[in-house]
Amino acid sequence: MSSRTFSLANLLSKSTRLLVIQPLVGIGDMLWHKPWIDLLASRCDVTLATKPTVKATTIFHDAPAGFQILDIDRSQRGTTGRHDGILGLFRLAADFKKSGADTALILHYSSRYAIAARLAGITAIFGYGSSRSRWLYTAGNGLSAEWRQKHAIDRMAEYARLNDFALEKPVWQMSASAEGAGEAKNLLADIGFVSSGRGRRPAPYLVIGVGAMHPDRQWGADNFAYLISSLLTHQNQYRVMIMGGPDETALIEQITAQLSDRHSVAQLTRVSSFTGSLSGAIGLIQLSSGYIGNDTSLLNFSALLGVPSIGLFSQARPLAYSAHIIALDVLSDDDYGTPGIIHKITPKDVMERARIVWPDMTPSSPPSKN
Repeated sequence: MSSRTFSLANLLSKSTRLLVIQPLVGIGDMLWHKPWIDLLASRCDVTLATKPTVKATTIFHDAPAGFQILDIDRSQRGTTGRHDGILGLFRLAADFKKSGADTALILHYSSRYAIAARLAGITAIFGYGSSRSRWLYTAGNGLSAEWRQKHAIDRMAEYARLNDFALEKPVWQMSASAEGAGEAKNLLADIGFVSSGRGRRPAPYLVIGVGAMHPDRQWGADNFAYLISSLLTHQNQYRVMIMGGPDETALIEQITAQLSDRHSVAQLTRVSSFTGSLSGAIGLIQLSSGYIGNDTSLLNFSALLGVPSIGLFSQARPLAYSAHIIALDVLSDDDYGTPGIIHKITPKDVMERARIVWPDMTPSSPPSKN
């Protein structure tokens, strides 16, 4: 795409509303785009068109008053959405038009969203661009073909640079909502994860994130149980919160069953689990002393919350966008992507790094079994 005569930054000063279209399905994808969307929302009214799977309402709960979310309803797990097919394209265009946007920024290569923006009568349309859809865009600079295979963060940074809304040092950050923080505090009080002093403040605890949709990203019940057992046995500073989604209930039950076989009732009062709401999970991570877990959205959330986070990376190379993400020096570059390679990471490896990340772990005597 050839360079246009005006940039996004120039248009924002005149724009009624900016439609930002980010149609990727993953929560991590949205978190990676967040610094630039935050920047745009600070400059003008934004409607963010995205899929419900990314939980944008939770991620942008504290966005400015002019920020709105428009759900893109496309097929999910074999079900047809109202924005699928030819009729769905026109429904999508109608929804874009209802947003009142006069400028669209499409953070994707798909021509479908550019066509919908055209049909909606949006006059300034920016997009990543491709050989067959460049004619659809009316503004800005697209990305060359080589960027299609790069990480979403790198694509976003380059696209922002080309279109005059670059961030010199992107900051990935967020906070728990008031509802999520309240849910977390209530749970901690209910399970006794509170300090003995006045004020009933949360006691120090580590969150252990056990979920992973892809089998090769899953560390397994045995490894997690062994790690948690080591935390109970060899230190008494931190309690443990095992965290997963509703789909991880059976996995968490396997882990807790193994812990019950190894530890006394007194020791097990230092362990609890959570499979509740995403806002509650974010609240619990924010109040924690740190996070250890598989390469999932919860790991990305913990990084944005500013919590020290040991990531168990195996199928993709460790993320490096945040200093809060801590990778283990166990796998070689050639190991990543190998099926089953996550089991090369041992609980001992994780425990050794945990002692460095949280040096105030105080040794405790081995527990006696009741």
